[in-house]
Amino acid sequence: MEDSVFLAYASIVDRAFGIQLPREKKALLESRLQRLFHEGAETAKYRDAAGFLKALKQDGTGKLLKVLAEAITTHHTFFMREADHFWFYRDTVLPWIASSVQDGDIRTWCAACSTGQEAYTLAMLLQDQFGLQGSRWEKTLLATDLSLEVLETAKTGIYGAESLAGLPENWLHGYFHAVSGGRRQVNDVIRQQVLFRPFNLMTPQFPFRKPFHVIFCRNVMIYFDAPVRNRLVRQFYEYLEPGGYLFVGHSETVERQAAPFQYVMPSVYRKPLDAAPREPQQLSGMYQRTQAAAAGIQRNIQLARRAVATGRAEPHETPKAVKLIALGASTGGTEALASLIQGLRPPLPPIVIVQHIPYGFSRLFAERLNNESAFTAAEAVDGEHLQPNHIYVAPGDRQMRVRRLGSEFFVACRGTEQVSGHCPSVDVLFASVAEAAGAEALGVILTGMGADGAEGLLAMRKKGARTLGQDEATSVVYGMPWVAFERGAVMRQLPLHAIAGCIMSLAHQPLTAGEDEDNDK
Repeated sequence: MEDSVFLAYASIVDRAFGIQLPREKKALLESRLQRLFHEGAETAKYRDAAGFLKALKQDGTGKLLKVLAEAITTHHTFFMREADHFWFYRDTVLPWIASSVQDGDIRTWCAACSTGQEAYTLAMLLQDQFGLQGSRWEKTLLATDLSLEVLETAKTGIYGAESLAGLPENWLHGYFHAVSGGRRQVNDVIRQQVLFRPFNLMTPQFPFRKPFHVIFCRNVMIYFDAPVRNRLVRQFYEYLEPGGYLFVGHSETVERQAAPFQYVMPSVYRKPLDAAPREPQQLSGMYQRTQAAAAGIQRNIQLARRAVATGRAEPHETPKAVKLIALGASTGGTEALASLIQGLRPPLPPIVIVQHIPYGFSRLFAERLNNESAFTAAEAVDGEHLQPNHIYVAPGDRQMRVRRLGSEFFVACRGTEQVSGHCPSVDVLFASVAEAAGAEALGVILTGMGADGAEGLLAMRKKGARTLGQDEATSVVYGMPWVAFERGAVMRQLPLHAIAGCIMSLAHQPLTAGEDEDNDK
């Protein structure tokens, strides 16, 4: 691999995942990529690193970036790794939680859960401590990872003898059952207590309404440089309850200048009990909606119906006839948008789209929509008057906003600054639509990694716009739609194939006073 090719990969990995690839990792990267080319169905057509790099730069779907993430990340772990952490959690942390958490809502986050052993170990400890006390305690814990592949492995909860070697016998017999090949599977009670979700720790703003009592982030920060590590530590501090604990790997330390944690023991830190609590209105929800998932209930229906009780924003204006439709997407969005647009039929108001895609490819994507749909589609031009039955795709290197003059809408494509980590940004578009169209708009957030679009969609909803989000089952990456849903920005969460029909229905009639919001029909 040439040095220039390696440096290009290192730059992409740093920007996308915060992982540092020093020059001494060149051989490792090359071997991982070669294995990928020989074993991966998506990558078998690429013969060398340079060819894959070219395809990666041209890929507007985000699929190859996910493939690269799988190749560069390490997921070697096992039950009871760094076991002293778990015994400290059992003997010190859980008694503190039992005596101080009055509402019974125990909030634990495994921030880099890999194939699930750490999360299931904590779930078993929680079950040991609180399982006999009935429904008073909500024990569902959040487990996140960058890799979709390892999350799928984690969800199955099936492990071989080597991974299980360190577990106590009573756990092996009480919390596992035998499956084929000499393996064991975590039982349903424990598996339903862990909520596995994709999440990139490089996300600028964490999407959680309530702070956690415990955060585990072990053997991950060693891959980041000092500025990224310090930023993460500050965010962990911010998203911990006063008195909450942070566990890092044995080879990791927390710098005092990053956040005022109290040192407890090697690799265990605590937020002071007298620290100021985080303002609840600044956070967005996760745990208030996890009981349905823990009980095995369909999240798409049940969580939406319960969301009104969690403080989600209600519209300040009565919805009116739709005069503008705004769509936003990232990873997997080109295919999702193409499918959605093909399901729409004129007459419809103007449609504006932000898809995270490089400059040049935005024009090609617009041409594709023009050729494959019943609408006139093109890359947006600064100052353009928005017309019904037309689609306007944001240029890949400009922020796109909608402006209003009288009863007419115009598009402004200006500025190259990154907002919410992106240019163009879905947040920028949605926020401008909220101001320009208010209750006359309809917003839709589709598949994508990160949180871009959540705040903008929330602004639209507060102005009375109707808002939709793609569901988890049909999203390539359930990131942006999930964050928007958790923040209360999404009125209806739907599978991709149902969104076009819903848009058609909403666009042709105002929302009546009796219509049920947060409904997933």
